[in-house]
Amino acid sequence: MTTWRIIMMLIYAAAVSSKEAEILPVNLGENVCMPCHGPAKAQIVLVEWTRPDLESPEYVFFFRDERSYTSYQHWSFVGRVELKDKEMKNGDVSLILSSVRISDVGVYECRISQGKTRSKRANIKMEPIQVISLKVEEEGAKTNVWHIGAAASLILSAVVVILVAVIFKKRNREQK
Repeated sequence: MTTWRIIMMLIYAAAVSSKEAEILPVNLGENVCMPCHGPAKAQIVLVEWTRPDLESPEYVFFFRDERSYTSYQHWSFVGRVELKDKEMKNGDVSLILSSVRISDVGVYECRISQGKTRSKRANIKMEPIQVISLKVEEEGAKTNVWHIGAAASLILSAVVVILVAVIFKKRNREQK
């Protein structure tokens, strides 16, 4: 994945949700626990962890009827996510993502439903109770981004100087 795409995903992550995202940094290859807590005494019957920037399906994790459904998950998360507490004690629906990849950068939204089980699979029509902006860091990534940014600035400056020179040269020819 290119640095430019990562930067664009981070910009999207910042703008995608009205609820302020908690920035959660994690090192490449590590496991991360993304926190999410519903009401402590609630009977949670449905848990959805989504990432809105994913192509369908956008589910990172889908839980209903006391079990998770991998058939509803985006392919890149199958076998890599699980609830921190499968019994969801005290409303804990935190999600563990294992072997974090660069492609995992993005905004994750946690939603729950309480009470009776619903008959159909569909997005929960409510604001997320938790929004996480996952930032994956590589060794030396900050240095690489700095070098790319500096190079881009130099190239842009050179283009501007060349354009200004061409415009002045053209004006001088026209005035003669």
